[in-house]
Amino acid sequence: MNLRAAAALLGIVLLWGCESSLVEEPGGALELIPAELEFGSVPLGQSKTLRLLVRNRTDSAVVLAPSITGADRAAFSIVAQPAGTLPAGRTDSLLLRFTPTEERRYTATLLIGEPAVRVPLSGTGVPPGGIGAGELLAVEVSTAPRLDGRADDLAWQSTPPLLLTLRQVEPLAQDNRTFRLTLRAAVYRDTLYLLAEIEDPTPHETPNWFRFTGGDAASEANWQLTTQGQDGLALMFPIGEVYGDRPGERFETVGCLTACHPTASLNAYEGGSYPTRGRLDIWYWKAGTTGPQGYADDYIAEGSDGQRFPNERRGDIGNAFEDPNFPPRGSGPMLPISMAGGDNGGLDRTRFLWQPTAVAFNPRAPNPATGRPWSAGDGVPGWALRAQTNPFSSRGDIRARALHSNGRWTVELKRALNTGNSDDVVLYRGRSIPFSVAYFDNVRKYALFEYLNLPSAPRPGHFGPDPPVLWLRLP
Repeated sequence: MNLRAAAALLGIVLLWGCESSLVEEPGGALELIPAELEFGSVPLGQSKTLRLLVRNRTDSAVVLAPSITGADRAAFSIVAQPAGTLPAGRTDSLLLRFTPTEERRYTATLLIGEPAVRVPLSGTGVPPGGIGAGELLAVEVSTAPRLDGRADDLAWQSTPPLLLTLRQVEPLAQDNRTFRLTLRAAVYRDTLYLLAEIEDPTPHETPNWFRFTGGDAASEANWQLTTQGQDGLALMFPIGEVYGDRPGERFETVGCLTACHPTASLNAYEGGSYPTRGRLDIWYWKAGTTGPQGYADDYIAEGSDGQRFPNERRGDIGNAFEDPNFPPRGSGPMLPISMAGGDNGGLDRTRFLWQPTAVAFNPRAPNPATGRPWSAGDGVPGWALRAQTNPFSSRGDIRARALHSNGRWTVELKRALNTGNSDDVVLYRGRSIPFSVAYFDNVRKYALFEYLNLPSAPRPGHFGPDPPVLWLRLP
């Protein structure tokens, strides 16, 4: 291939932004871009057309003879194709169309070349009305997204985005900022994957940081325990019927208002977040405490039903993901309790502290983050991260990975559709499930002993969407 032809091919690939995959079948002569076609969600009565690039990577002509096979082949069609033979080193393209006739998932296979190369085809038929306001459509995908805090997986390219503007929801807060949030959802086998992209130029992931100001590191006067917080993303799902304070106030109509703001839970630890009546499943990713460990915290919030529920929000069965690395005021010097030791769980010593390998704070020993004596500006994390001692604990149901880059958080979460635990919502296929979402920007993390001694109950400002109730539609 000459330089001009190579440049042209590269330009096409960059323009489309598709993944390229070399076919590894024995005798395979073709490079396909992309290696599979996911048409996403298409309303009944409509069609969607995608292009497939085909390059002959051999020194001789290849007979293409494309055809479609599989039980759902009637939903897919070839609407334009190259001549029967593709010369050596040349690139051409096919146009394929997906036209669903039922509300369901479709799969088929394109066969092309001799010997035949297989190209998976897939798409989902959805109601003619399309996606409504506040509706997140989960698309069934043939390959699971990598849980790495990135949005570049092929699976995410086929999922329709739900675009939201988040505004302050605390009635007395003076913070009038807004945050842009994009949500996507995918289902692979028995697992739900969620992708959240939050536009926030400043990441916060070091709550209650100890900052050394210089001098004698053993002196409390030379340490400052900051009140900075961490960013977080929370999703809330009702488990059955959930009600708020007012007559007829149901989760399906007002969302998290049933839990975050009722009078009954207004002054409770960590802002309450339990409903007046009913049960809620809360998934809470926190940038500084659960995120580094690869999880979102899994809570159950229970309001009274007169018999069983204890009017509280608590973690599901399992360990809390963190412990304060500072003592209660008045119990001794306000100095760090622990500092990094061992391999620190593979985490960055300058930002995180892994409790299983931590050692007692020693102001006479070198700073483990730098390997040098303590100097002004050094810091120690205010929270020690705990491991889940039982990998099957219900509190560890939700895996999560996140990265902050180019002014935004990208958060990926995954959870089984049905965990088998009574404190988790069951995500039934074929249903639309109500949920709420909130973003927390630089929210301080409170220790219980610290919280109880505050002059007034903190109400951390957080940001939610309009409409307050969103709907997850599962395939």
